Amino acid sequence: MYIITGATDPVLVHVIEPIVFANSRNNATTSLNHHHPSTPSAKSMSLKQLDGSQLPVSTADLAPNIPQELIIDILLRLPARPVGKFRCVSKPWRSLLSDPLFIKAHLTLHHHQPQKYILISSSPPIEKSTLSTLTFTPTGSADHDGVLKRLTLLENQLTDADIVGSCNGLVLVSEFKIKHPFRRLSNLDFMYYLINPTTMELVELPANPLAPVALPIGGAFGYDRSSDDYKVVTLSNCERVTNDVHLDVFSLRSGTWRRIDVLRYRLHFLSGVFLNGAIHWLVKSDVSLILAFDLSCEELKLLPLPSSRPENCLFSRIAVLDGCLTMVATMGYCIDVWMMKEYGVEESWTKFSVTTQNYAALPLPICLLGDDDLVLYVNQKLVVHSLTGETRRDMLFAGDKFRDVKAFCESLVSPICYCQK
Repeated sequence: MYIITGATDPVLVHVIEPIVFANSRNNATTSLNHHHPSTPSAKSMSLKQLDGSQLPVSTADLAPNIPQELIIDILLRLPARPVGKFRCVSKPWRSLLSDPLFIKAHLTLHHHQPQKYILISSSPPIEKSTLSTLTFTPTGSADHDGVLKRLTLLENQLTDADIVGSCNGLVLVSEFKIKHPFRRLSNLDFMYYLINPTTMELVELPANPLAPVALPIGGAFGYDRSSDDYKVVTLSNCERVTNDVHLDVFSLRSGTWRRIDVLRYRLHFLSGVFLNGAIHWLVKSDVSLILAFDLSCEELKLLPLPSSRPENCLFSRIAVLDGCLTMVATMGYCIDVWMMKEYGVEESWTKFSVTTQNYAALPLPICLLGDDDLVLYVNQKLVVHSLTGETRRDMLFAGDKFRDVKAFCESLVSPICYCQK
């Protein structure tokens, strides 16, 4: 434990790994404006090696007797939640810890940390929706596998809501509200909320004016690195007019909706998954296809499927598992999970199989637990399947069944900051 004296009150900073402070001392005299050509792993990354980060040095001392570079290096390595609390120490600390460059550097350093999960549950009779976060315990125990924490964000405000997706610590939640129960599409309000479950910030996004009477059939959320912008992608159609599916994009920075294209493909599931700067959907056809929408150039392309798959193999799910694009094929009491180990490379597809019971609902891979277990979301619960045997068990944590689950990483990224720009 180290005492860092700020401009006002002292703050107790707990550094979990002693080696962090040792590494920081070695880098204390390094210029903050130093660039490094490559981005190393998070475990070995030092302040001077952060990719493209030019961290600001506050005009006022953060602590009079400690090099500011050292303080910044320590703060960068702490989890997002305590760093957010340290903004209350003083104005210089708040200025530093709210700076976009610090936030990006912190995200880079913690990007590969274990993810948490955000759940959404509904309770009758009016299907009120509740948001909660789930953190897996490192080893589990006899009575629980994780800690469930209910969020106060949007509490008692959501009805029949879904989690669209997450990216860099931000989570997009959607819901529809019926204005008049005896009318159809023209009286449905489709709402989108962008939240950060860690900082508890919330932004309500404007409705899509390009499809005022259309039925949304899919949505996704991701980050455009080229413009440092977060984008919402929606698919919609209005059967009264045409069967065409329209692809619309909302930019968080500009605050506007734009129509990009009319899709010539029939998509398999409602939500796409974000990976490597693109949104991916599974396409309905006689042969399974992956359709990718690049958020930077805003163009569509097809990705290769494994050529070694059986002829009768039709994929039923698309997901991101362990940082890899993943496809799932269900064959009776067995599911085949294909992972693209190197993005865009057909030869990198690898497969493993899991023996399951014949689920009524299609299973969705959520994460891998070590090398031996796969967690699936199925029938409104999480189920752990052994990869080395044929055992399975329901995950245990305090809470009811839920209707949706998505992974997210804790971060300091502010949805409010991006909307203001």
